[in-house]
Amino acid sequence: EREREKEREREKEREREKDRQREKDRERDRERDRKIREREREERERNRDRDRERDRDRGRDRDRALDRDRDRGRDRGGRRSRSRSRDKDRSRQRKDDQGEDEAEYMERVAAAMEAQEDDEEKLIEERRRKRAEILAKHKKQQEEEAGVVNPTATALGVGSNQAGTESTAKDAEPMQVDSTNAPSEAAAAAQSAHEEKPPQAAEEAEEADMFAADMFDEKSPSDLPTKAAAGVKGFVDNWDDADGYYRARVGESLDDDRYLVTGEVGRGVFSTVLRATDREGNKEVAIKVIRANEVMYKAAQTETVICKKLSGADPENKRHCVRLLRYFEFREHVFMVFEPMSMNLREVLKKYGRNVGLSVAAVQKFAKQMLVALKHLKNCGVLHADIKPDNILVNDKHNLVKVCDFGSAMFAGQNEITPYLVSRFYRPPEVVLGLEYSFPMDLWAIGCCLYELFTGRIAFPGKSNNEMLKLFMDMKGAFPKKILKKALFREKHFDDDYNFSLMEEDPVSKSMIRRIISNTKPGRDIAAALLAHGKGLGDADRQRVVQLADLLDKMFHLDPEKRIGVHEALQHPFVKEPKT
Repeated sequence: EREREKEREREKEREREKDRQREKDRERDRERDRKIREREREERERNRDRDRERDRDRGRDRDRALDRDRDRGRDRGGRRSRSRSRDKDRSRQRKDDQGEDEAEYMERVAAAMEAQEDDEEKLIEERRRKRAEILAKHKKQQEEEAGVVNPTATALGVGSNQAGTESTAKDAEPMQVDSTNAPSEAAAAAQSAHEEKPPQAAEEAEEADMFAADMFDEKSPSDLPTKAAAGVKGFVDNWDDADGYYRARVGESLDDDRYLVTGEVGRGVFSTVLRATDREGNKEVAIKVIRANEVMYKAAQTETVICKKLSGADPENKRHCVRLLRYFEFREHVFMVFEPMSMNLREVLKKYGRNVGLSVAAVQKFAKQMLVALKHLKNCGVLHADIKPDNILVNDKHNLVKVCDFGSAMFAGQNEITPYLVSRFYRPPEVVLGLEYSFPMDLWAIGCCLYELFTGRIAFPGKSNNEMLKLFMDMKGAFPKKILKKALFREKHFDDDYNFSLMEEDPVSKSMIRRIISNTKPGRDIAAALLAHGKGLGDADRQRVVQLADLLDKMFHLDPEKRIGVHEALQHPFVKEPKT
């Protein structure tokens, strides 16, 4: 019995020894895991520091490029002035060297002036004759086309020719585009238009960032001079204004007389948009003329590559992206020829739904077409990065929309983090906070457009990025901490405990003060807001409004990874519901 007892004791001791060994093994494993996590954290911090340094270097490079462009423009005027001065100096030097007496010199000057006056009179007479011919020809064309031209044609040109012209894109004189390197370089150039503001100045400039600058912006369409009034080739060799915009002239011919300029739609940061007639087929077109500087030229390279890819992937013209018909270079500008449309959705809202919006049936129809365009962009690997009503065009029958203006677009994977990408009212949380962004960014902007189309009001009318975050949380509640931990710009808007810091103007000192908000609960019900706006609707339309509210709720998810995808959105009852 004692032997058995001793054996049991020895067995227990062996078990205890094994337990101690297992505990030591677990302790070693925990220590090893802790060291691995520590190394990974240090590696992440080093990578984050490198990324920040790289972003700063890129920002400095872009600033230097912009400075060089500005200096180049200033130097151009300075060189002309110096050249004139040198010509005058050489004339005076020749006069001194020849040792002529005053009388002979004055006789030659008088003779030269008389000859010059004769030449100027001939030139003036020739200009008057050409101007009369152009005006007569233009007037005749207007009289012939008066019965068929769409009087409301704006945004992308006039007329309603929608398809059948995409094959001509390949007939254009090729622009030198390196399709492998140009996208990445030009994408950065396009984004620099959003990033060139320093943080402090950017907050002050937010007022001008509401809709940002549009390819087809009609804020200041100007009456163009006639070709004769503004000058013709041979008399005026400066085709640009001081800012590098092309000086278009009514009656002017472009690209070997193929296009006749009939007017100007407007201008944005990147370009001027002209109305023109394509003499091959006598079709109306819209021509986007890129500003003449290196940054804009690189952005035009990317836009051209993207437009060609989108058109090539949509041979039947059914994917609701505006088509680039062809492009060419002329007088040191890139000219991009697009199919014509009638107006953009902001103009539609102003004309038919100011402060009241459009019918839910119209919003439903437009929603499906916009999502089809977004699906096409995703299939082509393209981020639009500036979706808003201004960049969605409608035909003259108001039953077809197309996404336009790919000046800020980029290929997925070539995007850089910046807090000023996308026009502010349509800017998603991940851009404001400095998170990685991708295709969900455009879904958020589509949601903002749908809300605005139905209500006639902007979904998130913040005056700054900081106020935009407050409006997001008013609707959807506080941001998850896991998102804020990854945000590069968190310190601008949140304290160390992840409480929101609202920047407000002090009513007495008029300076900006910081107010900490620790309890950010949602207080804005999107369904209730839409139903209140749609009061008086029938049961079927009210059901559509409820479906629209559900779709927007999914589009406005603060976490881009949990936001509804474009394929799911196309299957949503609001979009998929058949027309009645």
